[in-house]
Amino acid sequence: MRPSLVLMLLLALGMPARSQELRFSTEGKFQEPGQSSRPGDGETVRTLAPGPIDVISYSLALRLEMTDAMLGGRMTMRLMLTEPADSIRLNAAVLSLDTVRVDGSVAPIAEYPQQEEFAIPLGLTRSAADTVIVEISYRRLPGLNRPSRRQGYYFYDTSLSIPAHLGYTMSEPSDARFWMPCLDEPWEKATAQISVTVPEGYVAVSNGRLLGTESHGDGTMTWHWREDHPIAPYLMAVTASAFTVSTVPFARGSNDTIPLQYVVWETDSAECASYLPTVHQMMTALSGLFGPYPFDKYGMTAVTPFQFGGMEHQTITTLHQFYKTNEGVVLHELAHQWWGNLVTCGTWKDIWLNESFATYSEALWAEWLGGPEALQDEMASKLTLQYGSWQGAIYDPEGQGFDLFANSVYNKGAWVLHTLRGVLGDSLFFRTLDAYRDRHRGGNAVTEDFRAVVDSLSGRSYQWFFDQWVYGAGWPEYALQYRSESDTLLVTVYQMQAAAWPTYTMPIRLRLNGAGKDTTVVVRNTLRTETFRIPSPFPVTSVELDPGGWILKKLVDAPLAVQGAGTPSLFRMMQNYPNPFNPSTIIRYELPSSQSVTLAVYDLLGREVARLVEEEQARGVYAVEFDGDGLAAGLYLYRIQTTPLDGDAQGGYSTARKMVLVK
Repeated sequence: MRPSLVLMLLLALGMPARSQELRFSTEGKFQEPGQSSRPGDGETVRTLAPGPIDVISYSLALRLEMTDAMLGGRMTMRLMLTEPADSIRLNAAVLSLDTVRVDGSVAPIAEYPQQEEFAIPLGLTRSAADTVIVEISYRRLPGLNRPSRRQGYYFYDTSLSIPAHLGYTMSEPSDARFWMPCLDEPWEKATAQISVTVPEGYVAVSNGRLLGTESHGDGTMTWHWREDHPIAPYLMAVTASAFTVSTVPFARGSNDTIPLQYVVWETDSAECASYLPTVHQMMTALSGLFGPYPFDKYGMTAVTPFQFGGMEHQTITTLHQFYKTNEGVVLHELAHQWWGNLVTCGTWKDIWLNESFATYSEALWAEWLGGPEALQDEMASKLTLQYGSWQGAIYDPEGQGFDLFANSVYNKGAWVLHTLRGVLGDSLFFRTLDAYRDRHRGGNAVTEDFRAVVDSLSGRSYQWFFDQWVYGAGWPEYALQYRSESDTLLVTVYQMQAAAWPTYTMPIRLRLNGAGKDTTVVVRNTLRTETFRIPSPFPVTSVELDPGGWILKKLVDAPLAVQGAGTPSLFRMMQNYPNPFNPSTIIRYELPSSQSVTLAVYDLLGREVARLVEEEQARGVYAVEFDGDGLAAGLYLYRIQTTPLDGDAQGGYSTARKMVLVK
C-alpha cells in the first residue's frame, strides 16, 4: 500500500574504542569473523496457524445495489481443523449474519462485537484434519456506526462530482471483516471465487481471472471471478462503477500470456490506455528482477475518493485517481504482487517485509532505467531522517507507538534492504530474494524467515545485521578523520549517534584519493571510535566514507579536533564543560607527544560506564564529547591513561577528574 500525500505530510508533522589493522576485501563484501556456518538454517517453511482452523477456500456471492452502501452476500467457506475442536471463531464486524449453516445444517452463533468475532458450535468435538463447510447469508446495512476509516465497503454517488456511482472495498490491515465474514488475519490464505451482481452498465472487478458474465434479464448482471492462488482476506477486493476497460497482453513465456488492464472511468480512459505500455515495461523489469509475474492477470482501477495513494489488492490494484499514472505509485503497487501478495507478511509486526520491499523496488526500477547514478539519486530522495518513526525500528511499528504504515516501514526499510545489498554484494543479495520468494511463495513469512534465508545462502549468521538494522532503533551517524604517517594512512571512524541507539558493526568502504588516483578499501568498524592503519598506495589528499552511498547513515563533523600548529609542550587534561551537564559535555586534553590513549568514564563504585577513546594519538589538542543519556544523575569520574609509543622520549600520563550529570 502507498500512503496518500496527505498522510505522508501528517507523518512529517560513550563507548569502547580501539585501533585495528585493516581487513581487506577484494569484492567489497563483509564476513563477520568468528561466526559459524549454519547450513540448512531456515529450510523448513514456517507454518503460521495459531488458531484451530485453516481456511481452504472462500466462495463469495455479493449483490451491490449501487444506490447506497447496502451490500448483501452469501459466503461459503471450506475449512480444515488443525486441532480437535467443538466450535470455531471467525471475524465479522457490524454485519447482520442472517443464517449460518455448518455442513448444511443451521447453526446458532454467539457474537462478540468487541472482539469483532462470532463463534459457531460444531455440535460435537471434531477431529484434527476434518473438513467443515460453513455457509453464511449476511447483509452490510448502511448507516450503522463504524469507524470512519474502517468501513470495509465504501460507496459514493455522483453528488461528489464523480462520473458514476462508485463502490469499492478496502481492507488493509483488518477491515475485510466489515464487508464479509472471514478469518481476517494476514497469515490466513486461501483460494477465492467471487461473484458480484450489479446493475447492467456497471463493471465489477475482483481478484484473479474473469470466468465470465451473466445477464439476468432483470436489469442486473453478475461478474464471476476466480483466484486460484492463495490470497489473504485483506487482499481480496471488489470495485464497481460505470468503467471502461483497456487491455494489453503481457507474454510471460511461450504460450503464456496474461492481460494487463486499466479499469477506469471514460474520462480517464485515453490517458490510462496510453500508459499501459509503461506498465508493460515495469512488468518486464520486475519479472527480470524477481522472477515471472506470479498471477493470472494484472489490473488497476483508479477511483476517488480514496484514502490512500494505492492498495495492492491481489491482481487488481486500487489507485487514487490522482496517482493513476504516477510512476512511483504504479511501480510500488505492481511490486507488491511479488512482495506482499505472493509472499505475505505473517503478522502485522512484519509489515516491513511488504512495504520496504515494494519501496526498494522503486529504486531498482530507477536503476533498471538509468543505472547506478539513478539508483543513488532515488535512494537519496528516500533518505528522510526527519520522520519521527525513523528513530524507531522498522519491525513492529505499532509496538513502538507508531502508525502501522509509518514512513519507517517504507523508506527506512528500503534503505535497510539497500544496506543489506551493499553488505552481501549483488549476486548474493538477488539470489537471497529468489530463495526467499521460492521458499515462501503462496504463503507467509516473518522477519526471522527472511533472516534464515540470508543465513542459509551465505552460510553465516546475519543476526548481527538484523539486530541493529531491523530490530534496532535509529541510524548510524559517522564522522571521519585521517592523517598520514610515512607510508601509512591512519583513518579514524567515529559513530556519533545517540547512546541509546546501536553501536553498528559494519563493513565500511573508504575511497582514498590523491595524485589523480583513487582506490577503495573496506574496513570492519565495530566501535564508536576506531582507528585503522592503511598502507598508503600513493599520497592521499582526501578520504570518502561509503562512496556510492550503500549505508543508511548521516555524516557529521568529527568530535576530535587535532591542531597542527601551536602544538602543546605539556600534558594537560581540562575540566569538562559544561559541568554540571545534561546530557552531554566536552572533555579536552593536550598531548605533548604521540601516545596510546585510553579515556573512560566511571561511576562512584568504580564501574566503567563508557570508554570514549582507546587508540594511538599524535601530539595535539583533543576534544571528546560524552553523552550521559541513559545514565542516572550523579557524580562520575573521567580518567585518562596514556603510554608513550615506541621511540618516543616523553613518558606516560594518568589523571582523573570529577563531573556531575544532572537531570
